[in-house]
Amino acid sequence: MRSCIFFLIGFLATGWGMAATLPDNMYFRAMKDEMQRNLKQLRLKGHPNPYYISYRLEHGKRLNIAANMGALVPAVYDPRDKGSITATAFVSVGSDKQDGLGFSDGERSSGLPDNSVWPSYYAIRQGLWQLTDEAYLKAVDLYEKKMAYKQKKNIQDPLPSVMPSTPAQVVQLEEPSVWPDVERLKTEVEQISALGKSLPFVESFVANLYIAQWNIYYLNSRGAFTQHAYWVFRFSIEALFRQTDGKQSNKSTVMWLPDVSVSEMARARQYAQDFLDRIEQAHGAKSGTAYTGPVLLKPKAAARMLDESVLKDLVNTKPLLLAYTDNDKNAGKLYQKRSVRVSTNLLSIYDRPLTRSFEGIPLARFMPVDDEGVAAQNLTLIANGFVQDFPLTQRPLNKQHRSNGHAALSRIYGPREELTNVFVEPKEQWTDAQMEEKLRDHCRELGLEYGYILHDEDPAGDLGIERIYTADGRKETILNLQWDGNFFTQRDLRSVLAVGGKKELVDNYSDVVRIVPSILLEEAELVPQEHKPHRQPFVHRPR
Repeated sequence: MRSCIFFLIGFLATGWGMAATLPDNMYFRAMKDEMQRNLKQLRLKGHPNPYYISYRLEHGKRLNIAANMGALVPAVYDPRDKGSITATAFVSVGSDKQDGLGFSDGERSSGLPDNSVWPSYYAIRQGLWQLTDEAYLKAVDLYEKKMAYKQKKNIQDPLPSVMPSTPAQVVQLEEPSVWPDVERLKTEVEQISALGKSLPFVESFVANLYIAQWNIYYLNSRGAFTQHAYWVFRFSIEALFRQTDGKQSNKSTVMWLPDVSVSEMARARQYAQDFLDRIEQAHGAKSGTAYTGPVLLKPKAAARMLDESVLKDLVNTKPLLLAYTDNDKNAGKLYQKRSVRVSTNLLSIYDRPLTRSFEGIPLARFMPVDDEGVAAQNLTLIANGFVQDFPLTQRPLNKQHRSNGHAALSRIYGPREELTNVFVEPKEQWTDAQMEEKLRDHCRELGLEYGYILHDEDPAGDLGIERIYTADGRKETILNLQWDGNFFTQRDLRSVLAVGGKKELVDNYSDVVRIVPSILLEEAELVPQEHKPHRQPFVHRPR
Protein backbone atom coordinates (compact mmCIF):
# COMPACT_ATOMS: atom_id res chain seq x y z
CA MET A 1 0.00 0.00 0.00
CA ARG A 2 1.31 3.44 -0.94
CA SER A 3 0.26 6.78 0.51
CA CYS A 4 0.84 9.62 -1.96
CA ILE A 5 1.12 13.03 -0.28
CA PHE A 6 1.06 16.32 -2.19
CA PHE A 7 1.12 19.91 -1.03
CA LEU A 8 -0.36 22.99 -2.67
CA ILE A 9 0.23 26.69 -2.22
CA GLY A 10 -2.28 29.39 -1.85
CA PHE A 11 -5.39 30.98 -0.25
CA LEU A 12 -8.30 32.18 2.17
CA ALA A 13 -9.81 33.49 5.60
CA THR A 14 -11.00 33.60 9.24
CA GLY A 15 -10.65 31.41 12.26
CA TRP A 16 -11.89 28.10 13.50
CA GLY A 17 -15.53 27.34 14.18
CA MET A 18 -16.67 23.84 13.38
CA ALA A 19 -20.29 22.75 13.26
CA ALA A 20 -21.41 20.02 15.64
CA THR A 21 -22.48 17.85 12.71
CA LEU A 22 -18.89 17.11 11.67
CA PRO A 23 -18.73 13.30 11.31
CA ASP A 24 -16.89 11.61 14.15
CA ASN A 25 -14.39 9.38 12.37
CA MET A 26 -10.61 9.14 12.35
CA TYR A 27 -10.29 11.06 9.08
CA PHE A 28 -12.05 14.21 10.30
CA ARG A 29 -10.57 13.92 13.80
CA ALA A 30 -7.05 13.82 12.35
CA MET A 31 -7.74 16.73 9.96
CA LYS A 32 -9.44 18.85 12.63
CA ASP A 33 -6.76 18.29 15.28
CA GLU A 34 -3.87 19.00 12.92
CA MET A 35 -5.63 22.03 11.43
CA GLN A 36 -6.27 23.60 14.85
CA ARG A 37 -2.68 22.98 15.92
CA ASN A 38 -1.18 24.55 12.80
CA LEU A 39 -3.46 27.59 12.84
CA LYS A 40 -2.29 28.33 16.39
CA GLN A 41 1.36 27.33 16.26
CA LEU A 42 2.66 27.55 12.68
CA ARG A 43 4.75 30.72 12.68
CA LEU A 44 7.78 32.10 10.82
CA LYS A 45 9.24 35.18 12.49
CA GLY A 46 8.99 38.30 10.37
CA HIS A 47 6.49 36.73 7.94
CA PRO A 48 2.67 36.53 7.82
CA ASN A 49 0.86 33.79 9.72
CA PRO A 50 -1.44 31.25 8.08
CA TYR A 51 -5.05 32.43 8.10
CA TYR A 52 -6.64 29.62 6.08
CA ILE A 53 -6.00 25.88 5.81
CA SER A 54 -7.86 23.15 3.95
CA TYR A 55 -7.29 19.42 3.85
CA ARG A 56 -8.56 16.81 1.42
CA LEU A 57 -8.18 13.07 1.91
CA GLU A 58 -8.91 10.39 -0.68
CA HIS A 59 -8.97 6.90 0.79
CA GLY A 60 -9.04 4.27 -1.93
CA LYS A 61 -8.97 0.51 -2.34
CA ARG A 62 -8.04 -0.69 -5.81
CA LEU A 63 -7.86 -3.95 -7.70
CA ASN A 64 -6.49 -4.68 -11.16
CA ILE A 65 -7.14 -7.99 -12.92
CA ALA A 66 -5.43 -8.43 -16.28
CA ALA A 67 -4.92 -11.31 -18.68
CA ASN A 68 -3.30 -11.63 -22.09
CA MET A 69 -4.37 -14.22 -24.65
CA GLY A 70 -5.92 -16.43 -21.99
CA ALA A 71 -3.13 -16.14 -19.39
CA LEU A 72 -3.51 -14.09 -16.21
CA VAL A 73 -1.00 -11.33 -15.56
CA PRO A 74 0.30 -11.72 -11.99
CA ALA A 75 -1.38 -9.32 -9.56
CA VAL A 76 -1.44 -9.03 -5.80
CA TYR A 77 -4.77 -8.78 -4.01
CA ASP A 78 -5.20 -8.92 -0.26
CA PRO A 79 -8.80 -8.54 0.98
CA ARG A 80 -7.39 -7.39 4.32
CA ASP A 81 -5.63 -4.45 2.67
CA LYS A 82 -6.88 -1.19 4.19
CA GLY A 83 -6.14 0.73 1.01
CA SER A 84 -4.14 3.92 0.48
CA ILE A 85 -4.67 7.56 1.37
CA THR A 86 -3.79 10.53 -0.80
CA ALA A 87 -3.72 13.78 1.19
CA THR A 88 -3.64 17.39 0.07
CA ALA A 89 -2.89 20.35 2.33
CA PHE A 90 -3.61 23.91 1.20
CA VAL A 91 -2.40 26.94 3.17
CA SER A 92 -2.73 30.69 2.68
CA VAL A 93 -1.24 33.69 4.42
CA GLY A 94 -2.33 37.32 4.42
CA SER A 95 -6.07 37.96 4.34
CA ASP A 96 -9.13 37.79 2.11
CA LYS A 97 -8.28 41.25 0.88
CA GLN A 98 -4.76 40.36 -0.14
CA ASP A 99 -3.08 36.98 -0.32
CA GLY A 100 -0.94 35.08 -2.81
CA LEU A 101 -3.81 33.52 -4.73
CA GLY A 102 -3.90 34.03 -8.49
CA PHE A 103 -0.19 34.81 -8.88
CA SER A 104 2.66 32.78 -10.33
CA ASP A 105 6.31 33.55 -10.87
CA GLY A 106 6.86 30.46 -12.97
CA GLU A 107 7.87 28.09 -10.20
CA ARG A 108 5.72 25.02 -9.71
CA SER A 109 5.02 23.12 -6.53
CA SER A 110 5.83 19.44 -6.38
CA GLY A 111 4.99 16.35 -4.39
CA LEU A 112 6.61 15.08 -1.22
CA PRO A 113 8.02 11.55 -1.17
CA ASP A 114 5.59 8.69 -0.74
CA ASN A 115 5.03 7.38 2.78
CA SER A 116 4.19 3.72 3.24
CA VAL A 117 1.70 3.79 6.10
CA TRP A 118 -1.56 2.07 6.99
CA PRO A 119 -4.55 4.43 7.16
CA SER A 120 -4.75 5.44 10.81
CA TYR A 121 -5.35 8.55 12.90
CA TYR A 122 -1.66 9.03 13.66
CA ALA A 123 -0.47 8.28 10.11
CA ILE A 124 -2.90 10.86 8.68
CA ARG A 125 -1.78 13.51 11.19
CA GLN A 126 1.86 12.74 10.47
CA GLY A 127 1.32 13.21 6.75
CA LEU A 128 -0.74 16.40 7.16
CA TRP A 129 1.85 17.85 9.55
CA GLN A 130 4.59 17.45 6.93
CA LEU A 131 2.39 18.79 4.14
CA THR A 132 1.20 21.82 6.09
CA ASP A 133 4.76 22.78 7.02
CA GLU A 134 5.87 22.69 3.38
CA ALA A 135 2.70 24.37 2.11
CA TYR A 136 3.14 27.22 4.60
CA LEU A 137 6.65 27.99 3.33
CA LYS A 138 5.37 27.99 -0.25
CA ALA A 139 2.44 30.23 0.69
CA VAL A 140 4.75 32.76 2.40
CA ASP A 141 7.10 32.81 -0.57
CA LEU A 142 4.25 33.28 -3.06
CA TYR A 143 2.56 36.01 -1.01
CA GLU A 144 5.76 38.05 -0.64
CA LYS A 145 6.67 37.68 -4.32
CA LYS A 146 3.16 38.81 -5.33
CA MET A 147 3.31 41.88 -3.08
CA ALA A 148 6.74 42.83 -4.43
CA TYR A 149 5.60 42.34 -8.03
CA LYS A 150 2.47 44.46 -7.60
CA GLN A 151 4.49 47.22 -5.95
CA LYS A 152 7.10 47.15 -8.71
CA LYS A 153 4.44 47.32 -11.44
CA ASN A 154 2.25 49.72 -9.43
CA ILE A 155 -0.73 47.39 -9.76
CA GLN A 156 -3.82 48.58 -7.89
CA ASP A 157 -6.55 45.95 -7.75
CA PRO A 158 -9.92 47.25 -6.44
CA LEU A 159 -11.14 43.70 -5.82
CA PRO A 160 -10.08 41.51 -2.90
CA SER A 161 -8.18 38.30 -3.54
CA VAL A 162 -11.12 36.30 -2.22
CA MET A 163 -14.86 36.88 -1.82
CA PRO A 164 -15.89 34.08 0.58
CA SER A 165 -19.13 32.16 0.14
CA THR A 166 -21.18 30.39 2.79
CA PRO A 167 -19.29 27.27 3.93
CA ALA A 168 -20.99 24.09 2.72
CA GLN A 169 -21.51 21.03 4.93
CA VAL A 170 -22.55 17.95 2.98
CA VAL A 171 -22.17 14.35 4.10
CA GLN A 172 -23.13 11.39 1.94
CA LEU A 173 -23.34 7.90 3.39
CA GLU A 174 -20.32 5.73 2.69
CA GLU A 175 -20.67 3.08 0.03
CA PRO A 176 -20.48 -0.47 1.42
CA SER A 177 -16.91 -1.72 1.15
CA VAL A 178 -17.91 -5.22 0.05
CA TRP A 179 -15.65 -6.47 -2.71
CA PRO A 180 -16.93 -8.74 -5.48
CA ASP A 181 -15.87 -12.34 -5.98
CA VAL A 182 -12.28 -11.88 -7.13
CA GLU A 183 -11.75 -15.49 -8.16
CA ARG A 184 -14.81 -15.37 -10.45
CA LEU A 185 -13.57 -12.14 -12.03
CA LYS A 186 -10.12 -13.60 -12.64
CA THR A 187 -11.69 -16.48 -14.57
CA GLU A 188 -13.93 -14.17 -16.60
CA VAL A 189 -11.10 -11.77 -17.51
CA GLU A 190 -8.89 -14.71 -18.45
CA GLN A 191 -11.60 -16.11 -20.73
CA ILE A 192 -12.26 -12.74 -22.37
CA SER A 193 -8.58 -12.25 -23.16
CA ALA A 194 -8.50 -15.72 -24.77
CA LEU A 195 -10.82 -14.42 -27.51
CA GLY A 196 -7.76 -12.85 -29.13
CA LYS A 197 -6.38 -16.30 -29.96
CA SER A 198 -9.09 -16.75 -32.60
CA LEU A 199 -7.31 -14.42 -35.06
CA PRO A 200 -3.79 -15.48 -36.14
CA PHE A 201 -2.67 -11.91 -36.90
CA VAL A 202 -3.49 -10.71 -33.36
CA GLU A 203 -0.25 -10.86 -31.36
CA SER A 204 -1.54 -9.57 -28.02
CA PHE A 205 -5.04 -9.17 -26.61
CA VAL A 206 -5.02 -7.82 -23.04
CA ALA A 207 -8.24 -7.62 -21.06
CA ASN A 208 -8.02 -5.44 -17.96
CA LEU A 209 -10.60 -4.96 -15.20
CA TYR A 210 -9.97 -2.08 -12.80
CA ILE A 211 -12.07 -1.74 -9.64
CA ALA A 212 -11.72 1.04 -7.09
CA GLN A 213 -13.68 2.35 -4.14
CA TRP A 214 -12.92 5.92 -3.10
CA ASN A 215 -13.98 7.81 0.01
CA ILE A 216 -13.48 11.58 -0.11
CA TYR A 217 -13.08 13.73 3.02
CA TYR A 218 -12.69 17.53 2.90
CA LEU A 219 -12.34 20.07 5.70
CA ASN A 220 -11.35 23.74 5.78
CA SER A 221 -10.86 26.33 8.49
CA ARG A 222 -13.99 28.27 7.48
CA GLY A 223 -16.19 25.44 8.72
CA ALA A 224 -16.86 23.69 5.40
CA PHE A 225 -16.68 19.93 5.19
CA THR A 226 -17.87 17.12 2.98
CA GLN A 227 -17.71 13.35 2.81
CA HIS A 228 -18.83 11.13 -0.04
CA ALA A 229 -17.85 7.88 -1.72
CA TYR A 230 -18.02 6.24 -5.13
CA TRP A 231 -16.98 3.10 -7.02
CA VAL A 232 -15.13 2.88 -10.33
CA PHE A 233 -15.54 -0.14 -12.63
CA ARG A 234 -13.47 0.12 -15.81
CA PHE A 235 -13.01 -2.60 -18.42
CA SER A 236 -10.45 -2.12 -21.18
CA ILE A 237 -8.96 -4.05 -24.08
CA GLU A 238 -5.57 -3.41 -25.66
CA ALA A 239 -4.77 -5.28 -28.86
CA LEU A 240 -1.57 -5.58 -30.88
CA PHE A 241 -2.12 -6.85 -34.42
CA ARG A 242 -0.61 -6.72 -37.91
CA GLN A 243 -1.97 -5.66 -41.24
CA THR A 244 -1.32 -7.75 -44.36
CA ASP A 245 1.60 -5.45 -45.33
CA GLY A 246 3.26 -6.05 -41.96
CA LYS A 247 2.28 -2.77 -40.33
CA GLN A 248 1.91 -3.29 -36.59
CA SER A 249 -0.97 -1.54 -34.86
CA ASN A 250 -1.67 -1.11 -31.17
CA LYS A 251 -5.27 -0.14 -30.36
CA SER A 252 -7.26 0.07 -27.16
CA THR A 253 -10.83 0.65 -26.08
CA VAL A 254 -12.55 1.29 -22.73
CA MET A 255 -16.02 0.74 -21.34
CA TRP A 256 -17.40 1.80 -17.94
CA LEU A 257 -19.58 -0.55 -15.93
CA PRO A 258 -22.17 0.04 -13.18
CA ASP A 259 -20.88 -3.07 -11.38
CA VAL A 260 -19.11 -6.35 -12.06
CA SER A 261 -22.04 -8.72 -11.79
CA VAL A 262 -22.22 -11.81 -14.00
CA SER A 263 -24.51 -9.98 -16.44
CA GLU A 264 -22.21 -6.94 -16.71
CA MET A 265 -19.17 -9.13 -17.29
CA ALA A 266 -21.11 -10.89 -20.05
CA ARG A 267 -21.65 -7.46 -21.58
CA ALA A 268 -17.91 -6.80 -21.26
CA ARG A 269 -17.23 -10.06 -23.09
CA GLN A 270 -19.51 -8.98 -25.96
CA TYR A 271 -17.76 -5.58 -26.02
CA ALA A 272 -14.42 -7.36 -26.41
CA GLN A 273 -15.81 -9.58 -29.17
CA ASP A 274 -17.15 -6.54 -31.05
CA PHE A 275 -13.71 -4.93 -30.78
CA LEU A 276 -12.13 -8.10 -32.13
CA ASP A 277 -14.61 -8.06 -35.03
CA ARG A 278 -13.47 -4.53 -35.87
CA ILE A 279 -9.86 -5.75 -35.92
CA GLU A 280 -10.81 -8.57 -38.28
CA GLN A 281 -12.59 -6.12 -40.57
CA ALA A 282 -9.54 -3.87 -40.60
CA HIS A 283 -7.16 -6.70 -41.50
CA GLY A 284 -6.43 -6.35 -45.16
CA ALA A 285 -8.67 -3.28 -45.56
CA LYS A 286 -7.74 -0.85 -48.31
CA SER A 287 -6.13 2.52 -47.76
CA GLY A 288 -8.16 5.67 -48.19
CA THR A 289 -7.63 8.63 -50.47
CA ALA A 290 -8.07 12.33 -49.75
CA TYR A 291 -11.66 13.24 -48.85
CA THR A 292 -13.58 16.46 -48.25
CA GLY A 293 -17.18 16.17 -47.12
CA PRO A 294 -19.49 15.40 -44.20
CA VAL A 295 -18.17 13.24 -41.36
CA LEU A 296 -20.14 11.62 -38.57
CA LEU A 297 -18.30 11.76 -35.25
CA LYS A 298 -19.36 8.97 -32.90
CA PRO A 299 -19.32 9.87 -29.16
CA LYS A 300 -15.58 9.33 -28.52
CA ALA A 301 -14.57 11.37 -31.56
CA ALA A 302 -17.26 13.97 -30.77
CA ALA A 303 -15.87 14.31 -27.24
CA ARG A 304 -12.43 15.14 -28.59
CA MET A 305 -13.92 17.71 -30.96
CA LEU A 306 -15.78 19.35 -28.05
CA ASP A 307 -12.66 19.34 -25.88
CA GLU A 308 -10.59 21.14 -28.47
CA SER A 309 -13.23 23.47 -29.90
CA VAL A 310 -14.95 24.76 -26.75
CA LEU A 311 -14.46 22.98 -23.42
CA LYS A 312 -10.81 24.01 -23.05
CA ASP A 313 -11.94 27.64 -23.27
CA LEU A 314 -14.62 27.32 -20.58
CA VAL A 315 -12.20 26.59 -17.72
CA ASN A 316 -9.68 28.76 -15.82
CA THR A 317 -12.15 31.61 -16.12
CA LYS A 318 -10.08 34.28 -14.36
CA PRO A 319 -6.54 34.71 -15.77
CA LEU A 320 -3.60 34.50 -13.41
CA LEU A 321 -1.27 37.40 -12.67
CA LEU A 322 1.98 36.09 -14.13
CA ALA A 323 5.37 37.60 -13.39
CA TYR A 324 7.05 35.98 -16.41
CA THR A 325 4.53 36.76 -19.18
CA ASP A 326 1.66 39.11 -19.94
CA ASN A 327 -0.58 36.32 -21.16
CA ASP A 328 -2.07 33.42 -19.18
CA LYS A 329 -2.22 30.85 -21.98
CA ASN A 330 -4.18 28.43 -19.79
CA ALA A 331 -7.01 30.91 -19.17
CA GLY A 332 -10.34 30.29 -20.92
CA LYS A 333 -10.89 32.35 -24.06
CA LEU A 334 -14.70 32.53 -23.99
CA TYR A 335 -15.41 34.75 -21.00
CA GLN A 336 -15.52 37.86 -23.20
CA LYS A 337 -17.67 36.17 -25.88
CA ARG A 338 -21.09 35.92 -24.26
CA SER A 339 -22.66 37.84 -27.17
CA VAL A 340 -20.82 35.88 -29.87
CA ARG A 341 -22.16 32.63 -31.34
CA VAL A 342 -19.64 29.94 -30.50
CA SER A 343 -21.64 26.79 -31.22
CA THR A 344 -24.42 25.27 -33.24
CA ASN A 345 -27.89 25.72 -31.73
CA LEU A 346 -28.51 21.99 -32.22
CA LEU A 347 -26.96 21.13 -28.87
CA SER A 348 -26.69 22.43 -25.32
CA ILE A 349 -23.80 21.79 -22.94
CA TYR A 350 -24.25 21.45 -19.18
CA ASP A 351 -21.92 20.92 -16.25
CA ARG A 352 -23.55 18.76 -13.57
CA PRO A 353 -21.37 18.20 -10.49
CA LEU A 354 -24.43 17.07 -8.52
CA THR A 355 -25.18 14.12 -10.81
CA ARG A 356 -24.01 10.90 -9.17
CA SER A 357 -24.42 8.41 -12.02
CA PHE A 358 -25.17 7.89 -15.70
CA GLU A 359 -27.08 4.77 -16.72
CA GLY A 360 -26.18 3.27 -13.35
CA ILE A 361 -22.46 4.02 -13.72
CA PRO A 362 -21.04 6.07 -10.80
CA LEU A 363 -19.52 9.34 -12.03
CA ALA A 364 -16.03 10.06 -10.71
CA ARG A 365 -16.51 13.85 -10.79
CA PHE A 366 -19.60 13.91 -8.59
CA MET A 367 -18.75 16.90 -6.38
CA PRO A 368 -21.33 18.23 -3.88
CA VAL A 369 -18.71 20.60 -2.42
CA ASP A 370 -15.74 22.06 -4.29
CA ASP A 371 -12.13 22.42 -3.16
CA GLU A 372 -12.85 25.78 -1.52
CA GLY A 373 -15.65 24.37 0.61
CA VAL A 374 -18.42 25.95 -1.51
CA ALA A 375 -21.59 24.07 -2.47
CA ALA A 376 -21.37 23.10 -6.14
CA GLN A 377 -24.05 24.21 -8.61
CA ASN A 378 -25.17 22.69 -11.90
CA LEU A 379 -24.48 25.05 -14.82
CA THR A 380 -25.83 25.65 -18.32
CA LEU A 381 -22.62 26.35 -20.21
CA ILE A 382 -23.91 26.76 -23.80
CA ALA A 383 -27.47 27.02 -25.13
CA ASN A 384 -28.84 28.29 -28.46
CA GLY A 385 -25.27 28.65 -29.67
CA PHE A 386 -24.21 31.16 -27.00
CA VAL A 387 -22.23 30.91 -23.78
CA GLN A 388 -24.55 31.14 -20.77
CA ASP A 389 -22.35 30.54 -17.74
CA PHE A 390 -18.84 29.69 -16.56
CA PRO A 391 -17.32 27.76 -13.68
CA LEU A 392 -16.40 30.22 -10.90
CA THR A 393 -14.33 30.12 -7.73
CA GLN A 394 -14.05 32.62 -4.87
CA ARG A 395 -11.52 34.68 -6.86
CA PRO A 396 -13.75 37.62 -7.91
CA LEU A 397 -14.29 38.85 -11.45
CA ASN A 398 -16.36 41.87 -10.36
CA LYS A 399 -17.95 43.43 -7.26
CA GLN A 400 -21.10 41.26 -7.58
CA HIS A 401 -19.10 38.07 -7.94
CA ARG A 402 -20.20 34.86 -6.26
CA SER A 403 -18.60 31.45 -6.55
CA ASN A 404 -20.74 28.69 -8.07
CA GLY A 405 -18.68 25.94 -6.46
CA HIS A 406 -16.33 24.96 -9.29
CA ALA A 407 -12.91 25.32 -7.66
CA ALA A 408 -10.54 22.43 -8.25
CA LEU A 409 -7.14 22.25 -6.61
CA SER A 410 -4.27 22.31 -9.05
CA ARG A 411 -0.84 21.05 -8.10
CA ILE A 412 0.59 24.01 -9.97
CA TYR A 413 -1.42 27.15 -9.27
CA GLY A 414 -3.89 26.36 -6.49
CA PRO A 415 -7.69 26.38 -6.96
CA ARG A 416 -8.86 27.24 -10.46
CA GLU A 417 -12.20 27.16 -12.25
CA GLU A 418 -12.85 23.67 -13.64
CA LEU A 419 -15.63 21.56 -15.13
CA THR A 420 -16.87 18.28 -13.63
CA ASN A 421 -19.51 16.08 -15.34
CA VAL A 422 -20.15 17.58 -18.79
CA PHE A 423 -23.40 16.52 -20.48
CA VAL A 424 -24.06 17.32 -24.14
CA GLU A 425 -27.79 17.27 -24.93
CA PRO A 426 -29.13 17.31 -28.52
CA LYS A 427 -31.97 19.63 -29.48
CA GLU A 428 -33.77 16.73 -31.18
CA GLN A 429 -33.59 13.04 -30.34
CA TRP A 430 -32.27 10.91 -33.20
CA THR A 431 -31.29 7.26 -33.25
CA ASP A 432 -27.88 6.07 -34.41
CA ALA A 433 -29.49 4.77 -37.62
CA GLN A 434 -31.12 8.13 -38.28
CA MET A 435 -27.80 9.93 -37.80
CA GLU A 436 -26.19 7.64 -40.39
CA GLU A 437 -29.08 8.27 -42.76
CA LYS A 438 -28.57 12.03 -42.36
CA LEU A 439 -24.91 11.55 -43.27
CA ARG A 440 -25.88 9.65 -46.43
CA ASP A 441 -28.55 12.24 -47.32
CA HIS A 442 -25.98 15.04 -47.20
CA CYS A 443 -23.53 12.98 -49.26
CA ARG A 444 -26.28 12.55 -51.89
CA GLU A 445 -26.85 16.31 -51.99
CA LEU A 446 -23.14 16.82 -52.64
CA GLY A 447 -22.93 14.02 -55.20
CA LEU A 448 -20.52 11.97 -53.08
CA GLU A 449 -20.23 8.22 -53.43
CA TYR A 450 -19.57 7.78 -49.71
CA GLY A 451 -19.05 9.55 -46.39
CA TYR A 452 -17.03 8.72 -43.29
CA ILE A 453 -17.72 7.76 -39.68
CA LEU A 454 -15.08 8.42 -37.03
CA HIS A 455 -15.35 6.18 -33.96
CA ASP A 456 -12.30 6.93 -31.82
CA GLU A 457 -10.82 9.94 -30.03
CA ASP A 458 -7.75 9.65 -32.22
CA PRO A 459 -8.89 11.05 -35.60
CA ALA A 460 -6.34 8.83 -37.30
CA GLY A 461 -5.97 5.12 -36.99
CA ASP A 462 -6.50 1.63 -38.22
CA LEU A 463 -9.87 1.01 -36.57
CA GLY A 464 -11.44 4.38 -36.02
CA ILE A 465 -12.40 5.37 -39.60
CA GLU A 466 -15.29 3.70 -41.38
CA ARG A 467 -16.57 4.44 -44.88
CA ILE A 468 -20.34 4.32 -45.47
CA TYR A 469 -21.61 4.19 -49.04
CA THR A 470 -24.33 6.61 -50.05
CA ALA A 471 -26.31 4.22 -52.21
CA ASP A 472 -26.88 1.24 -49.94
CA GLY A 473 -25.41 2.09 -46.50
CA ARG A 474 -22.71 -0.55 -46.84
CA LYS A 475 -19.76 0.00 -44.48
CA GLU A 476 -16.09 -0.85 -44.59
CA THR A 477 -13.06 0.01 -42.50
CA ILE A 478 -10.55 2.27 -44.24
CA LEU A 479 -6.87 2.40 -43.30
CA ASN A 480 -4.28 5.14 -43.28
CA LEU A 481 -6.54 8.18 -43.24
CA GLN A 482 -6.14 11.00 -40.77
CA TRP A 483 -7.70 14.33 -39.90
CA ASP A 484 -6.21 17.21 -41.90
CA GLY A 485 -4.79 19.28 -39.03
CA ASN A 486 -3.97 18.57 -35.41
CA PHE A 487 -6.95 20.17 -33.70
CA PHE A 488 -10.64 20.87 -34.02
CA THR A 489 -11.71 24.53 -33.84
CA GLN A 490 -14.82 26.52 -32.94
CA ARG A 491 -15.57 26.69 -36.65
CA ASP A 492 -16.15 22.92 -36.56
CA LEU A 493 -18.66 23.29 -33.72
CA ARG A 494 -20.55 25.98 -35.63
CA SER A 495 -20.76 23.88 -38.82
CA VAL A 496 -22.81 21.01 -37.40
CA LEU A 497 -25.64 19.43 -39.40
CA ALA A 498 -27.14 17.18 -36.70
CA VAL A 499 -26.61 16.03 -33.14
CA GLY A 500 -28.06 12.84 -31.73
CA GLY A 501 -27.81 9.14 -31.33
CA LYS A 502 -27.17 7.30 -28.09
CA LYS A 503 -25.12 9.26 -25.57
CA GLU A 504 -22.03 7.55 -24.18
CA LEU A 505 -19.90 8.03 -21.11
CA VAL A 506 -16.60 8.73 -22.83
CA ASP A 507 -14.17 9.20 -19.95
CA ASN A 508 -14.88 8.63 -16.28
CA TYR A 509 -11.43 8.96 -14.77
CA SER A 510 -9.99 12.30 -15.84
CA ASP A 511 -10.37 15.94 -14.81
CA VAL A 512 -13.57 16.23 -16.85
CA VAL A 513 -16.16 13.48 -17.31
CA ARG A 514 -17.99 13.73 -20.67
CA ILE A 515 -21.34 12.26 -21.67
CA VAL A 516 -21.70 12.88 -25.39
CA PRO A 517 -23.91 11.88 -28.39
CA SER A 518 -22.81 11.64 -32.03
CA ILE A 519 -22.21 14.84 -34.02
CA LEU A 520 -22.50 15.19 -37.81
CA LEU A 521 -20.09 17.78 -39.23
CA GLU A 522 -20.99 19.53 -42.45
CA GLU A 523 -17.46 19.31 -43.81
CA ALA A 524 -14.12 17.87 -42.82
CA GLU A 525 -10.92 16.98 -44.62
CA LEU A 526 -9.27 13.59 -44.36
CA VAL A 527 -5.86 12.98 -45.92
CA PRO A 528 -3.74 9.85 -46.46
CA GLN A 529 -1.43 8.89 -43.63
CA GLU A 530 2.00 7.60 -44.53
CA HIS A 531 3.39 4.59 -42.69
CA LYS A 532 6.22 2.13 -42.91
CA PRO A 533 5.56 -1.60 -42.53
CA HIS A 534 7.22 -3.29 -39.57
CA ARG A 535 9.32 -6.41 -39.81
CA GLN A 536 7.16 -9.45 -39.25
CA PRO A 537 8.24 -12.26 -36.89
CA PHE A 538 10.08 -15.12 -38.57
CA VAL A 539 7.86 -17.68 -36.85
CA HIS A 540 4.08 -17.50 -36.47
CA ARG A 541 2.47 -16.73 -33.11
CA PRO A 542 1.96 -19.85 -30.96
CA ARG A 543 -1.59 -21.21 -31.04
